[in-house]
Amino acid sequence: MGRAPGPDEARSLVESRLHDGEELLWVGRSDLGRMFVHADRYLIPFSGLFTVLVAVALISAARGSSHPAVLALLTAFLLIGLHVLAGRFIVKWHRKHTDVYAVTDHRVLVVNERRVRETSASRTDWYVDRSAEHISVEWDDSRHLDTLFWGGSEAVRQYANTGLDLTPDRGNFALYDVADGDALLTALQRTSGR
Repeated sequence: MGRAPGPDEARSLVESRLHDGEELLWVGRSDLGRMFVHADRYLIPFSGLFTVLVAVALISAARGSSHPAVLALLTAFLLIGLHVLAGRFIVKWHRKHTDVYAVTDHRVLVVNERRVRETSASRTDWYVDRSAEHISVEWDDSRHLDTLFWGGSEAVRQYANTGLDLTPDRGNFALYDVADGDALLTALQRTSGR
């Protein structure tokens, strides 16, 4: 799917993944025009500085006939810097154009052509991040990571919705940057009883 599915296509995509008797309460998606998040205030300048410093070091190393291992390491760091600076926005753009969000009477879904991520609609451990025009809803799925990462859940959560969360399964289940947030919250409140 090269372009974002329209409302009818999005609904059809979700309906094809429903279980027998499951009622579809809400279908939506992440706002395609909202690419920046709070974390970008430090990620963009840091990654820009990092990328420039590594590029200068790589050029100096190449001119100085450094060992190939040094050149390979610096090249790897340069690729990482370029991904943090720009490549992650390609990842995020792709997700925004392919993922469709849905709430049914039993599940909350993130659906695209290749896969379905889901959580129980009756869960009450969701929280809302509201801006002037959008809401994001997250369920706390990263508590089990507290022993794996310094800083625990917050260390994982800070990269959510930035494009750096290369494997969304590692973080919280979430619906990001939804413009019709009131309809989404109404559906979630109906299913979770909150």
